[in-house]
Amino acid sequence: MADRRHVAVLSGWVAAGILSTAVFPATADDMPTARILIAGDSTASDYPDERAPQAGWGQALPYFVREGVPVLNRAVSGRSTKSYIDEGKWESLVGEIRAGDLVLISFGHNDSRDDAPERYAAPDGAYRDNLVRFAADVRSRGGTPVIVSSAARRLWEGPAMVETHGLYALNSAVAADEAGVAFIDLAILSLAYFETLGREGTKRDFLWLSPEQGNARFPDGVEDNTHFTELGACGVARVIAAALAPDAVVDSRRIGLDGTGGERPASVIACAAALRP
Repeated sequence: MADRRHVAVLSGWVAAGILSTAVFPATADDMPTARILIAGDSTASDYPDERAPQAGWGQALPYFVREGVPVLNRAVSGRSTKSYIDEGKWESLVGEIRAGDLVLISFGHNDSRDDAPERYAAPDGAYRDNLVRFAADVRSRGGTPVIVSSAARRLWEGPAMVETHGLYALNSAVAADEAGVAFIDLAILSLAYFETLGREGTKRDFLWLSPEQGNARFPDGVEDNTHFTELGACGVARVIAAALAPDAVVDSRRIGLDGTGGERPASVIACAAALRP
């Protein structure tokens, strides 16, 4: 892909080779009305206190955002690009967009559900086409779209995590290329972050609950390698914030470059504490 676009990634642990493009002007004064809107699925969505410790990265992102920049999280659990459109959720989000808004678009976990026709969107067909449409719709309202590949699942083989999104991650990048918009390869960047924490350490980031830790929804505990606890949600939100910096929306001081050697970043721990009921 000769013209593949990435927003800038500044964290010290991020793999080399990420291209840099500006999303916003360098100062907040240049974009005083900017907001962040999020379209996505259960990995990004908000969860009520009774679902703790489950959290989505969209729920955590405000911790890393500059004061006065609203985050409107419109991610909905279980949705794909197809069902998000069919249920009218995309049309509703587009109606909210104001000139200068940043719209993060992240789907793929449910688009791959070929056992659920109401969700399924082929990676090199409807899925990619829907993302291109989303980007065009955002631009038509004066917003700035950023396509974001799906966050990594917790699948380890030996000392390394395995990327599981395959053609969906690839086609999210192709869609960004076709639309000429910024792209965050969250599938790879979140995987790189989780690998610094290790196989056992990442159980704290994903929804692994023992029977003693179980809640009303999971009274017998759960071993979920897709959805996040507050720690995982904050870690992924930090990855996204680092990919957006420097711009008019994130607070680079809160991102920090600490915690790069198997040590969970202090900013992630503080974010998780802020999310807990």
